[in-house]
Amino acid sequence: MKSLPRRPRNLLGLLLAVAAASPLLAALTPTEWAHRQSLTVAAPGLVRVALPASTFDAAGPNQEDLRIVDPAGREVASLLECAPLSGPLTLPRVQFEVKLADGTTVITATTQTKDRLSSIILATPHPFFLRAARVEISNDGASWTLLDQGLPIFRQWGAEKLELPLGDHIAAYVRVIITDNRAAPLPFTGVWLTVPSTPPPTLIPVVTRIVGRDEYAGETVLTVALDGRHQPLEALEIETKEPLFMRRVTVTIREVRDAVPGERTVGSGTIYRVALEGSPPRAQLELPLNLLPPTPRELLVHIHNGDSPPLVLEGVRFKRLPMDLLFRAPAAGTYLLLSGNPQAKPPQYDLGAFGDLIRGAASTAVIPGELESTPNYHPRESLATAPLPDVPLTGAPLDAKDWSQHRAIAIDRPGVQELELDLEALARSRPDYADLRVLREGNQIPYVLELPALARSLALQPVATPDPKRPSVSVWQLRLPQAGPPLRRLVLASTTPLFQREFRIYEKLTTPEGRAYEATLAAGNWSRTPEPGVSETRGFDLMGRMRTDTLWIETDNGDNPAIALGAVQAVYPVVRLVFKVADTGGFELIYGNPAANTPRYDLSLVAVKLLTSSRNVAKLAAGDPNSAARSSFSGLKGGTIFWGALALVVIVLLVVVAKLLPKPPVS
Repeated sequence: MKSLPRRPRNLLGLLLAVAAASPLLAALTPTEWAHRQSLTVAAPGLVRVALPASTFDAAGPNQEDLRIVDPAGREVASLLECAPLSGPLTLPRVQFEVKLADGTTVITATTQTKDRLSSIILATPHPFFLRAARVEISNDGASWTLLDQGLPIFRQWGAEKLELPLGDHIAAYVRVIITDNRAAPLPFTGVWLTVPSTPPPTLIPVVTRIVGRDEYAGETVLTVALDGRHQPLEALEIETKEPLFMRRVTVTIREVRDAVPGERTVGSGTIYRVALEGSPPRAQLELPLNLLPPTPRELLVHIHNGDSPPLVLEGVRFKRLPMDLLFRAPAAGTYLLLSGNPQAKPPQYDLGAFGDLIRGAASTAVIPGELESTPNYHPRESLATAPLPDVPLTGAPLDAKDWSQHRAIAIDRPGVQELELDLEALARSRPDYADLRVLREGNQIPYVLELPALARSLALQPVATPDPKRPSVSVWQLRLPQAGPPLRRLVLASTTPLFQREFRIYEKLTTPEGRAYEATLAAGNWSRTPEPGVSETRGFDLMGRMRTDTLWIETDNGDNPAIALGAVQAVYPVVRLVFKVADTGGFELIYGNPAANTPRYDLSLVAVKLLTSSRNVAKLAAGDPNSAARSSFSGLKGGTIFWGALALVVIVLLVVVAKLLPKPPVS
């Protein structure tokens, strides 16, 4: 059995051991790497290179193509060191008991471990609460030591916090005392304890900037750009001065699976700032990430607001793990750090066997120089690593005479564009969006249809419309700005504190024979009580697509007084077209052709590249949606044109007939 090398007594012995374990490396061709950075080494010995953002951006997703070459151009063995960030370990479910005493709920857990404790996690099925907690520890169950008090625990509108810190103390018992504030006690169904693993490393801030902010129905979405790709992100910090809030936050990246665009969640958690009575303010503004390579240049931060107004943000900041590259410099001089070779495989150096020894040894820190392009760069040709073809900018020509709607597209700068359809375009296009086309000078512009899990909302004011024949029934009318919008949901709001009603939402239609009828789009029960946490709103999912511009809401009050109905939120889907352009003028969106087939563009090879690229926001031009139509009569209704032409024909015929009739004799 091969024995492991002994730990050298000094750095010289360590370096000799490493040198002896490292055979002569195979020659590499530096011109196959696209980028290089100079490393100035003042003396021989162990060198530690802290990798900057530019190196991550130029290297592969896992930094597998990083190489060190000495002043003579020979490869030098290196070791990539990344401090692992492992969270606390959760112990199996522990024994606990719950008692009620003097308006408090007391939870006592038996730890059954001699390990240091990181936190205690409580479980309760209660859907809505905000309480203050006091945490104590004991080794005998009789004398207790206070760790902290006034700690918030809550669950509200999707945000929750049920984990309380224990400060890495050792204890046989943990006691949590929850003040109920004259409210009903919370039922607790489980208790877990966590123990620390390895000490967490100090994270490094990443230069970030918010390049886009969109407000959707109950949700804020931030598009955040990083100063480089492939960085090992581990945390996100939200910067806000809001004095009181609780929000659930998710971080996603764009991806394409089975040719379907979507988003993958890489981090989630709750941020909050709470000031409970008699306690100092508590805040948690950072959440962990679980981001596997490759890290994109842009990430999406979803802040779920529920019925609360959007947060005022000062900024967001990502943080990454520190990562160093270690190598032994046999002599002083200028070394090169190479990056940017997608064909390079992870190196297999014998340094790996001495990793623990090297990491603990004294080293000289070196900062890489500016990223430079390699002179005479010439990548190795390989079909497997050949770059994908660029996104096609122009498709086949199209005769647009059968498309009734033409709208100009405003584009600020060339590149990948994201065009979101407004309510008018959604209403007049086909339900499957098969008639959407982007044109320029009669040629189609290939696009990818993106249907994210987002929605817009439109505030509508209901108008009470009493029915004299049914005095116990409340009826409201809702007028929409557009006929036939693809509404998904209506959210009703009421300030009436106590009621239980059956609601029906419908539109009034007429059959081809002229018979009027009501088409029900949604129905359901709505109950409200004045208890804390009971929402003032109720959402109704709509079945089918509207055909008119008017909705009706009704409920039978029975012998009860009528309820007050506030503003109604109409929710509709977000639909985007993603395409690429080389300039900015002459583009238009056409739709409104029931017979159109779904377009088929050769984008399958580049859909991932297109959908995951940084985007510019294109917009549909304001004004008359038919202003771009070619016909000079496009602004007139078909009936007006017909009757005008008929009148003209009649006048011409009368003039001709009058000329053909014999003139009366002159008397």
